[in-house]
Order: sequence, then C-alpha cells, then structure tokens
Amino acid sequence: MRRSLCRSSWALALAGTLSWCTGCGDDGAGPGDAGTDGPEPLFCGADIPSRVPFTLTRPDVGDPVPAAEVADFTRKITGFWKDVGYFQWVLDTSHGVDPTTGMRDWMVWWTGVDVVKQAGEVTFSHSPNGGPDNIFIPTSRVLAQLSAGYMLTGDPTMGRIVEQYSKGLSASMLGMVWDDTDPVRFIMARAIIPNNHDVALGDGRAKHIDYTSWHQPTEAWNSHTIHVPTNPYWGDIWAKNMRSKDDVPHIYHATALLPYVVACGADATVRAAAAEALGLMQGFTRDIVDTGYHIRSKDENGEIFVPDERYPDLDLSTFVKYEPLIPNAECNAKLCSALIAYDDPKGNDCLDGFGGAYEQVATRSHYYNVAIIRGFHVAAILHALSHWESGHARGLLDGLVVRIDRDLDLPDADLPTNREEWEADLAVYLTQAVAAGLPLTSREVRLIHREYGQAVEAMVGFDRWNVWDPSVADGTFGYRPGNRVNIEDMAMVLEACWSPFRNEGGAMPVDCAVIADPARWGT
Repeated sequence: MRRSLCRSSWALALAGTLSWCTGCGDDGAGPGDAGTDGPEPLFCGADIPSRVPFTLTRPDVGDPVPAAEVADFTRKITGFWKDVGYFQWVLDTSHGVDPTTGMRDWMVWWTGVDVVKQAGEVTFSHSPNGGPDNIFIPTSRVLAQLSAGYMLTGDPTMGRIVEQYSKGLSASMLGMVWDDTDPVRFIMARAIIPNNHDVALGDGRAKHIDYTSWHQPTEAWNSHTIHVPTNPYWGDIWAKNMRSKDDVPHIYHATALLPYVVACGADATVRAAAAEALGLMQGFTRDIVDTGYHIRSKDENGEIFVPDERYPDLDLSTFVKYEPLIPNAECNAKLCSALIAYDDPKGNDCLDGFGGAYEQVATRSHYYNVAIIRGFHVAAILHALSHWESGHARGLLDGLVVRIDRDLDLPDADLPTNREEWEADLAVYLTQAVAAGLPLTSREVRLIHREYGQAVEAMVGFDRWNVWDPSVADGTFGYRPGNRVNIEDMAMVLEACWSPFRNEGGAMPVDCAVIADPARWGT
C-alpha cells in the first residue's frame, strides 16, 4: 500500500477542507505506460494512481483489425450517440426527485416504468406490473461510463448525469434513514420511491412522474416494499428493502471511478455529488465488513436485520455463505468491500479471482450469476489498482485473462445460456475489462465490433427516442429500445478510452482520440 504526503482528496472534500486536491504531485492524467520505472505518478495531483504498475502482455489471437475498420466502427458508435442524442436522452428519461420540489434532487435509471402519453402529455408511470428491484445495475453501469466520459470529454450533459446518478446512489442510503434520530445512515435500499411531481425540461417539454402504484406494502421472496413515513430528506416515502448482492458488483465498479471524479471533475457540483456518494459508500461497505460481510437492511419498523439470517434458505445478501465449504468463494466481493471501507484488504487474498466450485454451482443455477461473478472480478481489479494494491491486482488480472480465454472457447454444451446472449454479454464484458487493464486481442475486438455494430443497426430504427414528438402516438408503451446488447451499455467505450489503467499494448476497438472529441463524432 502506498500513501503520499497528500491525503486522499475525497476524504478531505468530505471533511470540508477542500473541494479537490491540487499541487500534490505530477499531473499524470490519462493512461500511463504499464511497467514504467520511476516514482508512482499521481492522477490530477490526487493520491490516486494513473497507471498499472506492472507489465501485462498477451499474444495476439485472430486476424489483425485494420485501422480502417477501427475508424469505421468508431464512426458508427459515435454517430449513434450523436444522431439519437443518446446522452440527452438518458437525462430526459431518467428521474427521481426534481429540485423544483424543494427537496434534495436525484435521478436513477428505473426499470418497470412505462410512458403513458395522452393528448400529447407524457407521464412516466411506475407500472403495477413492474418493479425496481435491480435498478442499480443499469444506474451504476451508466454512472461508470459517463463518469469516464465526463472526465474524457468535459461534456456538460454527461456531467449532469454523473451528478444526478451520484445523488441517486446517495439517495438509496439516505432514503432508508427512518427519522432525525436514526443514527444509521448507510443501509442501502434496492430503491427509494418518492412522491409524484412534474418536471419541466426547459425546452417546452414536461414530464409527469407517477409513483402511485408503488406506494403500497408488498412482500416477495427477495424484498418488501416498506413505508418510511418520517424520512428527514424526502418526508413520507416508500422503499424496496433487502438490498441483494445482484447490483453490488456494478455499484462497486462505479464507486472505483468516484475518487477520480472528485479529483478531476471540472464542475464543483459534480465533484460534490460524487464526494458525498463516495463517503456514503464507504459507510455502506464498513457496515458490510464490520458485520462479517453481510448486507444489512431495515424492516417495516425501521429495525436493522440481516436478510440471510432472517430468511436462511436464501442467498441474497452475504459474501460468506459458502466459505465453510469453499474458501474464497466470494473473495472478490469481500476484497472490494474492505478496500472501499478501510483502504485495506483486511486479510482478503483472492489470488486469481476465481471462486472455485462456487462459480460452477452458481452459474448453473441461474445465468444472472455470471454477471455477478464477472462484475466482482473486474471491480476487484479496479479497486486493487486504485488503492495501490499492485500484488492483488496482478493476480486478479492474470486470472481475468484466464477467465476471458476460457469463456471465449466454451463449447455450446457448457454454456449457461444460448450462444447469442453469451457472446453479446461477453463483448460488453471485454469492453468493460479494458478499463481494468486487460489488453484485448484482435479476435476480441472483432467480437466487440460485431455485437455493438449489430446493436447500433438495430437501435437506430427505434421510433420513440423522443416520446414527446408529435409523431409518437398516444398510448402506453416502453421508451427504451431492446437488444441483446443492452441500451445502458452503449457508451462502454468511454470508460475503455479514459481509464488510467488501459493497457496500451492491446488492440483497441475504437479510436480514442475521436471518442474524446465530440466535435468529431460520426465523422
């Protein structure tokens, strides 16, 4: 572990002593040269690293991708962002609490919501047939991508999303504060369900937010909707409790970028929102570590409990359920928790990042466990690197190479899903893994080009990018295009291009100079 004389910028920001750290070291912004000798370079002058401190190489596999094909794909993906107004669309279709209510504002990427359009009026209706159990999977993925994109491009729309989604992450904890006397402010809900209100978008459009159908108690095997009548931030609200670990690898991944936003964000409001979210995440993870790696929740009486103890047949909210039989089964999750909470591994040595027999059982029982396992592996690398734990990072990265090679060559008979879904998800994972230092091969770049190229071609024909447009008829409908590459993952290359841990020795699917310059998008 390494520490400079300049203390962590986000800790100082939370203490109110400065907004971001300057003059503490070399600039170091941008990807570093892996394995470079000399003093460890700092990032934006803060006590966070700006490169991978060791060399990792992989032999290339597949036909090399010509520069012209990289340019064509770069033009295709950036043209998509530009033509459909992707980042403004994310902002327009996200919601939570608007500042015009007089309360703390925030946004998230909701699931289980329909647009109801009547006489041209647009309402985002929280459907009784839907639910927000796992909204922090897409919310966190967008937060990570656009945190990187904001630092890479300075785009103010991206910055606004980073600010609002950081506040949304904070709201998931502050919304579970029972009243002014509640001393525990780090218990995370699956979702906070505030009150109905209207939002003016500033260009003549308006959106009505209707949470009504979710303002009632529910009980399901994995969560309950509970009433929080005296919350000190938003008053009489509702919440989905029993935060499970499904979303947590994605939340941890986004958290790894927050110190960089705090240190390097151009706008003070963005830095402040990221700093608050980071501080609350440190509290959330301390609670996990201090209670033996359990994710605690609150019940309908505001009492704290451990879901896996109250419901012992479930595997919802613990990272130690399988350890008596399989040591290190969920070590990556524990390592992330310890590093965020205490800047210390706390004795967790995850070696190559594999969970042994646990992974085989989990992925065979349900395909969604693949995303959880993959997500914790990459998040553990990011946190090991950003917390100066190079020994842990090296073992985990070596293991990631093994994981990727294995998954690319897995025969159909051994897949936990169909080939099309497997390869689409793998293309997204590969793009994401670039940010953690994985050098891509030509074969992997071609997979990314194929899956993301297909996604662009499918999504550009979506006819409801602007649900307010008169050409969109009245009715009740979904407002996001579907595809085997999810719409929330369509900006993943931003993180790959921005990351200080990007391995310059690997093949790249895009021209990062173009990605970094919005004036060149689509050209």
